[in-house]
Amino acid sequence: MTTARRVFGFACLAVILFTQGEAQAAILLRSKVKDSLDDSSTSAKSEENHRRVLPRRGDIGVVVDGSNPQHVAIAEAMIIEELASRGYRVVDEAKMKRIRMAAARAQAARYALEGNVEAILRINAHYSAAATIVAHVEAGNPERNEFKLYTGTASVALLAVTSGGKKLGGKTADAKVVAYTADETRQKALKQAVKDALQQLF
Repeated sequence: MTTARRVFGFACLAVILFTQGEAQAAILLRSKVKDSLDDSSTSAKSEENHRRVLPRRGDIGVVVDGSNPQHVAIAEAMIIEELASRGYRVVDEAKMKRIRMAAARAQAARYALEGNVEAILRINAHYSAAATIVAHVEAGNPERNEFKLYTGTASVALLAVTSGGKKLGGKTADAKVVAYTADETRQKALKQAVKDALQQLF
């Protein structure tokens, strides 16, 4: 074999080995990328589970108080509707009434929002609730402005307490809206405040 042919043969072999090395490197790179994506996915799921503060298993109780029964009813209906839309189960109406009565007697919502959740924990245990959401709602008197529209405000303090004693939320949401009538303004402000307060739980 001539020197030229040997050199050509070595060159071909080098190309083959280099190509194989590139292929192995590409396989290794794809494997690393896949592992990284899998880790990211697992981390995202773990973070999502951490953020999902309300337990998915079991029923959720809802206790709302405030100075105006109509506003209390609006806020309670909104909270229940939001829970249902996110796939949470709410305790049945008969049990909900008993929870409301027990909470009212113990002033559980007020104490829980002040940091003392013992009464809510007892309610959770007694009625087998996975968690109870407590809220205090207030809507101010709308004022008419120079444009003959009404400006109204509302505030909602909201907290969820799980059966294990974990406290979720706890902040107060304030809303301010403008509408054509005093009633419309009050209700819009209240609904916005409830919506904002619920964001703490999801």
